[in-house]
Amino acid sequence: MKEMVLIFKKVRDQEAFREALEKASLGRAVIRPDHGWPKPALRVRGVSPSHVLAAALWAGFEPEVVLE
Repeated sequence: MKEMVLIFKKVRDQEAFREALEKASLGRAVIRPDHGWPKPALRVRGVSPSHVLAAALWAGFEPEVVLE
């Protein structure tokens, strides 16, 4: 599993997606904010694209951009 950067429109979306991703990965993911982007972003390790998809279903939206 690779490291990914997930970019969002709003900080509120970033926090909601972080919670959904923790749930989808069963707590195995390493998730931290990434402040090197002009928009709110999360840098995650230990998740697969299917975890991101599951989190998107739980959160009700998907990240604006996913970089692998």
